[in-house]
Amino acid sequence: MKAGKQTPRVREVAKLVQPVVPGVPVERLAELVIEVAPAPVTQRLLELALLKQPGLLQGQCRNVPVTVQDLAHALVQEGASRVVLPTCESCGRALRLPHKTSGGGRRCSRCERNARSTACAKCGQVKPVQRNIEGQRFCRKCWRADLRSFADCSRCGRYATTVVRRSETVCLDCYRAPIKTCGLCGNRGSIASHLDGRRVCARCYYAMRSPQPCPECNRKVMLTGLIDGMNVCAECAGTPVTMACPGCGSISEVRKHHLCVECRRPIMIQQLLADETGEIRDELAPLAHYLLTYHDKALSLERWLRNTGSAAPLLRELVTGRLPLEAGAINSRARSPQGAVFILSLLVQSGVLPEMDVPSMRFERWLESWLDGIGEPDDCLVLRQYCAWEVLGANKTSTSRSQYQNARMALNHCARLLLEIRSQEASLMTYPQRMLDAFLTGSPVQRDALAPFTRWLRRQGLSRLRVDFRPRILEGRDYAADHRMQMARKFISDTDMHAATRVAGLLVLFYGLPLTRISSITQSQINADSLPVTLTVGNDPIELPEPLGDAIVRQLGLARRRSDSWLFPGRVPGRPLTAGPLGIRLRKEGLMSGSARTTALIELTRQLHPRVVSDLLGITSARAAVWSRLAGGEWSDYPALRATPTRPQA
Repeated sequence: MKAGKQTPRVREVAKLVQPVVPGVPVERLAELVIEVAPAPVTQRLLELALLKQPGLLQGQCRNVPVTVQDLAHALVQEGASRVVLPTCESCGRALRLPHKTSGGGRRCSRCERNARSTACAKCGQVKPVQRNIEGQRFCRKCWRADLRSFADCSRCGRYATTVVRRSETVCLDCYRAPIKTCGLCGNRGSIASHLDGRRVCARCYYAMRSPQPCPECNRKVMLTGLIDGMNVCAECAGTPVTMACPGCGSISEVRKHHLCVECRRPIMIQQLLADETGEIRDELAPLAHYLLTYHDKALSLERWLRNTGSAAPLLRELVTGRLPLEAGAINSRARSPQGAVFILSLLVQSGVLPEMDVPSMRFERWLESWLDGIGEPDDCLVLRQYCAWEVLGANKTSTSRSQYQNARMALNHCARLLLEIRSQEASLMTYPQRMLDAFLTGSPVQRDALAPFTRWLRRQGLSRLRVDFRPRILEGRDYAADHRMQMARKFISDTDMHAATRVAGLLVLFYGLPLTRISSITQSQINADSLPVTLTVGNDPIELPEPLGDAIVRQLGLARRRSDSWLFPGRVPGRPLTAGPLGIRLRKEGLMSGSARTTALIELTRQLHPRVVSDLLGITSARAAVWSRLAGGEWSDYPALRATPTRPQA
């Protein structure tokens, strides 16, 4: 039947409805009848329902057919005040009620799902039951994973899970959803799901299945409502919230019929660490507690567990006992050095393994592999001796990740120099200094890497070559003080900025702390209970201004969710964030940390004696004196002034 064609039956239905809505013309009523019942069959059912139960539109019947419900909602939108919308017997909401109850009433799809929900026989989660197999109830996911749901597809012939068991058996890939009118956007398309009795097309379904910022309230939630054709959240649209987490009621990061990521976290950890009996071994119990307590982003944890290329499969081998709980076994089985470091750091930080220097272990493993790759035996011998006496000894005093990265870079430069000497058919003793200077032209980074190497060669009597460190050029001599204060005001006032970025920027701008020192600040260095908040980076605590103190307290609260030691926890458990990511964050905010640090130290040493700056910032007195001379400060009479209790008389 063509849209808009009014048959005698349509006009008869319109006459039956008119006494309830006398203010709506018969022609408009006929159009509404065609909209809710376009097929002759549904028009006939609508006519029979109104003839048998005249009070359907006025709330006098409990079991209202779906077509009559659609007509009632359409009449209410037209302004009919005498029409009473049917409500769900369970939740009392006035919406489409496609399901009948045993008591003769109606209920909505959500209440019907809840009524049919029970514990799945396989996964144990309470979900709507999809199938019964041998007396056991299975949810949709477990049903599709069970081989007993497989059959030969009548279209492609594959042996797979069947979707439709009517006239033919169709697999998931061959099934095509029916083309109908979407209840959200009003367009015709493949129906992917239903929401409160409304059909949802595939486009609307995939648009709302992932959280998006709501255009009205700017919250990242499911956009299940519509305002003027725009997807918004249910609360802004004034519609019932139907996609809330069944565990905690949250409406963010939730998919339909699923728990939110925070409620899924214990389930994920149980699935990861439980053995065949479903129990977590006693030695892995601290790891389960650590993942529950200190991993602040449940979504990133879930993605890590599902990523087959991550270290999660290695952790499963530890759980099942196929891999012993030892550092050597983990290092040998890991797919990559990064995966081994992450797993070992995770186990050490959680208390499963005893304390060990994981970065040092990783560096030593890399060093052995790197030395084995040096083709020339004499070069390998020199580099091995240099590593044993200089590199490894120097790195024992620092376990920072950047220290080992710098060592790897320096060793590669050393190997490149030895290769260059050999290509010139020379030796360490015969290679001329002028050729070395030409080799280093335009490469200041190599100078810093080769300076300690050539110094060690001279001490050992192996060479007379000399490479000096590149001269230190202080950044920011032209970094205007007013621009520094302008950046400080920006970091103080912008409360929406990430707490870690804000704290790091203010520490650089106020006190000139290098990013390497900032990233290694521990929680014990902060006294959040004092007024004002204090931070100790040297001998004496620094009383922080209120904006910086508030920002540090906020960052401290965020850090305690992930670590019990560092103020800026990194991705690797038990390790802090490195200076590189902090610098990138500051540059995105328009702050060059090197220039700002130089200007801040010049201003501080201009106002304070170098000894005071040394005690506050933890730098040497000689270094503080250098900054003071750059600032043009004159503090020769400072000790006498401090020793004088009163103002000297004229």
